[in-house]
Amino acid sequence: MRIKSIGLILVLLMTVFACDDDTAGVIFDHVEQANIDDKLLIDYLETHYYDAGLDSIKVISSSQPTLMSQVTTQDVVENTISYKLYYMVLEEGKGYTPSKFDDILTTYRGELLDGTVFDDRPSISVGNPWINLLQVVAGWSHGFTNFRGGINTSQQNEPLYFSDTGKGFLFFPSGLGYRNSPQLLIPANSPLVFKIDLHFASAADHDNDGVSSNDEDIDNDGEVTNDDTDSDSLSNFVDSDDDNDGILTKNEDPNDDGDPTNDDTDGDGIPDYLDSDS
Repeated sequence: MRIKSIGLILVLLMTVFACDDDTAGVIFDHVEQANIDDKLLIDYLETHYYDAGLDSIKVISSSQPTLMSQVTTQDVVENTISYKLYYMVLEEGKGYTPSKFDDILTTYRGELLDGTVFDDRPSISVGNPWINLLQVVAGWSHGFTNFRGGINTSQQNEPLYFSDTGKGFLFFPSGLGYRNSPQLLIPANSPLVFKIDLHFASAADHDNDGVSSNDEDIDNDGEVTNDDTDSDSLSNFVDSDDDNDGILTKNEDPNDDGDPTNDDTDGDGIPDYLDSDS
């Protein structure tokens, strides 16, 4: 069974949507909140452990190894503020490693630091389980890049099944979640814990132009939203004609190999799809 990139997915569960947080006219100190959250996360990681038998996190009761001794720290800058995201890999996975622009197929459980479960998706067979990492909270966008998806071993006319999936935990501050905006069961300024199982990941092509969104990061700064070759106010990753020459990017493929990035008709070092006078 072939898994296709689904592009921009708009129908997502609310608990992983990114959203605006500041109330007009109210100044909130997000830098200070980042410091507060990091202290809360460190305390949590130092007082909890992973119980492999129960496949869950528990409060340390004797000499169990702390989560802090098992997690990896990822430095993330979001909205010019520096945050620390912590992740724990139980199984790395053997498939594709997603960027923060890509599509993923995952099951997960979301909890607050006090153990309150605010969201739980235990199965990929219910609803539309595909999620694009540009459309979720920053903790997911960055955190999932530390895992690999699984291998598609599905059989014809059978439910989707993936082996060797990426499994683990994400622990991140409210600044990479919902900041100071409460969301249903999530109070404002809540650090979040996610247990994840990354079944599959694939490169997204948001504008279906034959160039993956990863490859539309022309300046290689890790962001696709600020690349606009033809200055038409449409970022390349959502612009089907990147050089505004009237020829769709997907059609600027003279060698017909399905990849517009390796075609340079006039030999000037600029691919045709980015070269308006090619």
